[in-house]
Amino acid sequence: MKFVTIILSLIILLLSAKPCSDGQNIEDQQHQDEISTNHNHQEDSDDSCPVTCICNCCGMTITYEPIKTFDLKLNIEISTDLISTYQPIYGFNFLSNIWHPPQVIS
Repeated sequence: MKFVTIILSLIILLLSAKPCSDGQNIEDQQHQDEISTNHNHQEDSDDSCPVTCICNCCGMTITYEPIKTFDLKLNIEISTDLISTYQPIYGFNFLSNIWHPPQVIS
């Protein structure tokens, strides 16, 4: 069992290091209508991604949203006025019959 674990771990390690290309690279396809602009890709022709890449691991999208700050002006004063009084309804000196020793009725 340890041998199988070592073999499978080596296979996964080698597959993750082996580069491959995405399914359809847009730079390899010929287009009729195209707008030419300068880009900084150093003449790449494939996306070198590992075999274990499944979904969008070669390219990534970054969305920038500015952080909105809110100034909350709360003027809360601590009151010392007594709002309510708590009156417990529990009686702690209540002795139920279950706590008395059994009595023999004769």
